[in-house]
Amino acid sequence: MATPLCSSQRQVLLAVVLGILSGVAFLSSFTLYRKQVQALVTRIRGAGQLISTSPKEVAGFYPYWNLSKVTELDLPHLSTVYYFALHLKRDGLFKENDAAFSGLNSNNGKLLKEKVLQNDARWGVTIVNTSANSITRNINNPARQQTIIDNTIKLMKQEGFTALNIDLEYVGRRNNRRKKSFTTFAQKLTQAVHREIPGSTVSLDAFADSVRKPRIFDMKSLGEILDHIIIMGYDFYPLASKVAGPVAPLTGKERHGHDVITSVNDYLSKVPSQKLLLGVPFYGYDWPTGKGDRGSAVISSTEGPKVSSYARSVETAQKNNCVVNFDDESKSVWFSYFDKQNHTWRQVWFENEKSLGSKFDLVNRTNLGGIAIFALGDDSREAKPLWDEVKRKLKTR
Repeated sequence: MATPLCSSQRQVLLAVVLGILSGVAFLSSFTLYRKQVQALVTRIRGAGQLISTSPKEVAGFYPYWNLSKVTELDLPHLSTVYYFALHLKRDGLFKENDAAFSGLNSNNGKLLKEKVLQNDARWGVTIVNTSANSITRNINNPARQQTIIDNTIKLMKQEGFTALNIDLEYVGRRNNRRKKSFTTFAQKLTQAVHREIPGSTVSLDAFADSVRKPRIFDMKSLGEILDHIIIMGYDFYPLASKVAGPVAPLTGKERHGHDVITSVNDYLSKVPSQKLLLGVPFYGYDWPTGKGDRGSAVISSTEGPKVSSYARSVETAQKNNCVVNFDDESKSVWFSYFDKQNHTWRQVWFENEKSLGSKFDLVNRTNLGGIAIFALGDDSREAKPLWDEVKRKLKTR
């Protein structure tokens, strides 16, 4: 029988483990020795849960469509809040005639900024483009690149933003020329923001599979250029999915094709751990399904798939007397209920404190820089169990 570890021995071993996890040797061997490392961490902590000892970045995206709820917003644990999002057009200019732009200067937009600054958090902005064609036109043209850079700097100075988040969701084919153009653009933009706005940070949102499917993203180079890379660890089963499943499966890549832990391991091979933030969902999806069984096929219904916040998911389960199941394969939670009005089954997969806590353990175990929450404002104070888990597992500001 192994001799139990005393308190001082636990502390020494924990320091050694965390040092290994954050070192270069760990980056090359984590996949090979993951089980051994996890076993040692489990032995040290007993329950296998890790509490961060160094401060973590806790960023959050606040969508313009939630501005009506800003009076309910509580920001005690956040270090950066990104206003989500200002849209870029194919000419490199911002779309100034939409609700996101007008919302920024509305009374609620100004209140959001005030709340962020009162809580000593960074006030940031996300610039977004989801059209592969539009992204290509902008990054392939040096003049348009400069237009984006100039307008972004102008906007940040005008609105007092000190953090920039780049969300260019290119889903086209892999292209080396575009990859070089994007890397050059990211470098020029980051350097300009750092130069013009002292103390500023620049981050990039990246798909969970962008290391395995780089498209136009040279992750190693981008990891050297940017302050943070945010792994979008969600929407593995999107709203338009043909099958109901976990929005953010921590494990279970054999069943789901990919999972969060695989994504993190992939990114650690390219980007320093402290520069990585794990994007986590404070939401779920509610699909109409053919059966009530786990992972049933999504069917057509009068009331189609819809986003289901944490509070709404809990309320739906209680209203329909459902047991919320913890799926050990994916470390996610789900339940099914029968929609009497539309005569069909519905299945809900969402995140609660247990499923998110497992992801926070991963953040601590791999020494990531922190997390990025999508999205703020859906639940506000009703999501207290989720925020309690953030506070318990992650050492914030």
